[in-house]
Amino acid sequence: MLNRTADTQKRTSWASREVSTHVMIWVLYTIYFSLLLHFFYGEPITPKFILQAIVYRIGDAMLFYGLALIVLPRFFSKSKIFQLILSFLILLGLYLGWRAWIEYILMPWLFSTIGTKIAQMISLTIFNANTYVMFSVGYFFALKSIKQQKEIAHQEIAIAEKDAEIARQDAELAILAKEKTLAEMAFLRAQINPHFLYNTLNMLYSKVRGASKEAGNIILTFAEMMRYATSTRMQQDTVDLEGELDFVKQYLELQRQRFNNNIFIDYEEQGDFSYFRIMPMVLITIVENSFKHGELHDPESPLQIRAILEDDILTFSTWNLKRKDDNPITDKGQTGIGIDNIKKRLKVVHGDAQELSIIDDKDDYAVFFTLNFNYNPNGI
Repeated sequence: MLNRTADTQKRTSWASREVSTHVMIWVLYTIYFSLLLHFFYGEPITPKFILQAIVYRIGDAMLFYGLALIVLPRFFSKSKIFQLILSFLILLGLYLGWRAWIEYILMPWLFSTIGTKIAQMISLTIFNANTYVMFSVGYFFALKSIKQQKEIAHQEIAIAEKDAEIARQDAELAILAKEKTLAEMAFLRAQINPHFLYNTLNMLYSKVRGASKEAGNIILTFAEMMRYATSTRMQQDTVDLEGELDFVKQYLELQRQRFNNNIFIDYEEQGDFSYFRIMPMVLITIVENSFKHGELHDPESPLQIRAILEDDILTFSTWNLKRKDDNPITDKGQTGIGIDNIKKRLKVVHGDAQELSIIDDKDDYAVFFTLNFNYNPNGI
C-alpha cells in the first residue's frame, strides 16, 4: 500500500513538472514571437497587442496538443484512416472557429476594431495551422519513439535479469553436482582404512617373501597401488598424469602375475606426461572395463592400450575382443567407480576439454578418451 502511494505521488510530481515545462515553453515562445513582430514589423506593444498574442497562442496550443495527444494516438493506423481524416478536419475547423471568434467578435468588442477579410483570415489560419501541425506530428512521433525505446529497455532489462537468474541456477546446480561427486568419492575412500590396509599388506609381504618371491612381489605391487589409490592426492580434483599411468602399469603387471602371464597385453606410450594433470582414477577405470569385457587369452588379439600425448592433447584408448562367456576375468568394478560415474566427474572437472566414447559391438569393445590440456572455452 505504501509503495502504491509513493508511486502515485511520484507520477503526480512528474506530471506537474512536465506541465510546468510546457507552459514555460509556450510563454517564452509567445514573448519571442511578439518581439519579432514588434522589432521587424513595427507592431506597437499595446494591451491589444498583448491580448492578441496570448489568445492566438492559446488556439495554436489547442491545435498542437489536440492533434498530438488526442487525434493521432487514437486514429493513427491504416484501419482508422477515415476517422483520422475526419478528426483532423474537425480539429482544423475548431482552430479556424477560434481564430474567427478572436478576429470578428473578441477584438471588435474590446477595442472596436474591424476584422480582416474572411479570405485573408482563412489563408493566414491555414498557413499558421501548417506550422503547428508539423510540430505536432513531430512531437507525436518523438513521444512514440521514446515510449518504444523505454519498452525495449524494460524488455532488455527483464531478459538480462532472467539470464542472470538462469546463470545463477546453473552455477548452483554445478556446485551441487560437484559437491555430490566429492561426497561420493569421499564415501568410497572411507570404506577402506588406508593405513590399516597398507600396514597389513606390508606385514603379509614380510611373511611370504621368504617362502615365495613371486607372491611377495605381488603383495608389494598391490601395496604400492593401494598406497597411491588411498593417498591424500586422490582427494584433489586433479593429479599428475604420469602417476596415473604408472598406476595403470602396476595394475597390468599385477594382472599378469595373477594369471601367470597367461594374458596378452599390448601397451604403448608416446609423449612426455610429466607436466600435465588429470582427474584421478579415470584411466584405471577404463582399463578395468577392458578386463571386465575382454577376451585376453588370445595372443593373436591382445588387449591394446595406447597412451599418446601430442600437441598437448592426451589420447588414451583401449581395444579388446569380447568374451563369449558371462564371467569377467576380474572382479566386477574393482575400484568401485563405473564408467557412468567417471563421465559425470569428467564433466565437472574438465568440462568440454574432454571426451569419452565407447564402442560396444558384438565382437569388439573399445574406449576412446581425449583430453585437451590447452582447451579454452572462450576460444582465446
